[in-house]
Amino acid sequence: MDLRRWLLVGLLLGQAATPVAAAKHAKAFLIFTNVNVVDVRTGTILPNMTVVSIDGKIDGVAKVGLIGRGHDMQVINASGKYLIPGLWDMHVHSAGGPAKPWDEKVILPLYIANGITGIRDMGGDLELLKDRRARIDSGDLVGPNMVFGGPFLDGGKAQDYTVPVNTPEEARKAVDELKSRGVDFIKILSSLPREAFFAVAEEAKRQKLPFVGHIPESVSASEASAAGQHSFEHTTGILLACSSKETELRQKRLDAVAKNDAQGYAAVSQEILATYDAAKAKALFTQFARNSTWQVPTLVWWDATSRLLDPALASDPRLRYVPARVRREWDPEKLKQQTTPEYTAALQKAVVRYSDLVREMHAAGVGIMAGTDAPDPFVFPGFSLHEELRWLVKSGFTPAEALYAATLAPMEFLHRTDRGVVEKGHQADLVLLNANPLEDIRNTEKIAGVTLRGRYFSREDLDKMLAKAEIAAQAEQDSTK
Repeated sequence: MDLRRWLLVGLLLGQAATPVAAAKHAKAFLIFTNVNVVDVRTGTILPNMTVVSIDGKIDGVAKVGLIGRGHDMQVINASGKYLIPGLWDMHVHSAGGPAKPWDEKVILPLYIANGITGIRDMGGDLELLKDRRARIDSGDLVGPNMVFGGPFLDGGKAQDYTVPVNTPEEARKAVDELKSRGVDFIKILSSLPREAFFAVAEEAKRQKLPFVGHIPESVSASEASAAGQHSFEHTTGILLACSSKETELRQKRLDAVAKNDAQGYAAVSQEILATYDAAKAKALFTQFARNSTWQVPTLVWWDATSRLLDPALASDPRLRYVPARVRREWDPEKLKQQTTPEYTAALQKAVVRYSDLVREMHAAGVGIMAGTDAPDPFVFPGFSLHEELRWLVKSGFTPAEALYAATLAPMEFLHRTDRGVVEKGHQADLVLLNANPLEDIRNTEKIAGVTLRGRYFSREDLDKMLAKAEIAAQAEQDSTK
């Protein structure tokens, strides 16, 4: 009987496990013994299990297992620990765009060290993203699984990492070109003209390419959902769609945008809050659930943006992983010049309202995924996803539901049936925790190890990864690889 069959028979018979030497090869046998498996489908624990990974795929999950000796096997005694699927951050910028100063030696390790084995990049340098993904997939670069959209589509003039789209013809051409360049989806922004939006929706559907992003100012949330927009980011446009005066206030807001009237825009925002219609909101959320219109609320981003005047930000220990150039941009004294106490106070109220909105959508069965919008100021790549999970719990999710929003929910959204759970036949991108995340969602931060593509990174490995990222963060040059 060969080693593979011996191992599988042992799993079926339920024999005791025998420790063996660590593997020399990344893609070999990896075995967790005596581990508590978190079933994210049901929100329950499978206690004292043996989990076997072969060449990066889960080959068996059983109560106990008979493990033979072999030079290419690594056994992790996980007694008292908890195994969850790798986490996904479904709204990041990791290459170019907002992340331009972040070298791959800094930003990619921050994801892995925080148990994030997958990211959805929502706008940046397409060629750089393609290059990184190819090197990650080949094993030449350690980094998370990636899906990306490349440059944004928006109205107005050409800008870095943005394709200007002002007519239906330009919209169709942009979708076709991005499809040919290998994007996974189309990302739109708020200034996309109404006619161009519907042309994007039509062409994306024809090309079998999802389109996601902001709800344009000139389009209602109901219209965007009906047109097939697959996800809404930051809860944009939803409160307006729940107003009893939606049509009137939409025009007022468009006028304020056209005149660059910040005061007028703020006044409209207050009126939107004051005219919230619960019955209208319920009907809208029912439509979202029926159309599979997903939400990525990025509450951690709203919270960070509302606290830019807080002097305590300057002493955040995570700043040591932020590139020196970016730290200078994030200086609280500099950020004070970009906001006002009145604006941040309004944002702090908005965060509470958006959290309530997430609670209501979740209760209505709307699909919600965890995302951060890192690396905007004080939204830290990797680290802030754990804050977003805490925000989801504050918004009425159970810890199990919050965990689902960062594991299996993203896989359902992406139609990837080969990952997102700790089950036989699925990808073995896993996170080993020192405490139960179903008891306290903060336990997702108590990481003992991470498995990615069949390679196990111990806590010691992850600490070394962070130390190297801290050193690399001192570099002043832009990312080029």
